[in-house]
Formats: sequence, C-alpha cells, structure tokens
Amino acid sequence: MINRSDIIATERLRSTGLRVTNPRVSIYAFLLDNTSHPTCEEIYRILKSEDEGLSFASVYNVTQKLAEVGLVKELIAPDGQKHYDAITSFHGHFFCNHCNSIYDFACTKQMYEKQLSTHRLESINIYAKGTCEKCL
Repeated sequence: MINRSDIIATERLRSTGLRVTNPRVSIYAFLLDNTSHPTCEEIYRILKSEDEGLSFASVYNVTQKLAEVGLVKELIAPDGQKHYDAITSFHGHFFCNHCNSIYDFACTKQMYEKQLSTHRLESINIYAKGTCEKCL
C-alpha cells in the first residue's frame, strides 16, 4: 500500500535527479515520518521487518546519498554516531546526555548570519547538550 510519505519521497527524489528505487523511497519515507533522528542501524532494524531483502549496506548508501543531495541532514551525536533528520529547514538539536535522545528546537539563522556577515558561511549547525525534561 502506498502512503502519503511514499508519494512525497518519490516526488522529492525525482526533483533532485536521483533514480527512484524501492530502498530509496522506503528509507526516505521512513525518515519523513520519523522525528527521532534514527541511525542507520535503527533504520535497518525497523525496515528489515517490512523488507527482508533490505541490506544494511543499502541503508547506509541511501542515507549517505540523501544527505549528499540535501534531502536529509546528517547529525553527529556526542557519542560519534551518525543520525538522520528529514527536516532540512534551519533548526537546532538538543542532545540528552542521559537517554541519548535528540530533540529539535526552533532558532533563527539571521542572528548568526548577521554576526558572521564578513565571512563566507557554508553551514551553521546549532547543537545543545544537557538533560532533557523526561530525564530530569
């Protein structure tokens, strides 16, 4: 059964010029529906139950390609693990030191761009670390 996220994933893959394949659609649709910032291992574990032919190498390669074309953000957590986020608009990430959860938070890019206006910016990443409200 095709769901809304599959349709969105297919359209966005096409818009970047990437070939539309089942692994790309299923992995990207999963990321569009998931705000927990999963790792490749988590994506593989969950999607493997739906597609027995899916390999870990496919998950790794697809997430790398999606990040390369800007459809997802790749985050490096304090523990060094790579996580993926399909929300590509400007926002910050909060890393909980206790439960290792990652939460999005709103912030504006304009403040940083103004303060760094004499520099050529390639990217701005806002990370905060601490203890989330659930762990307090």
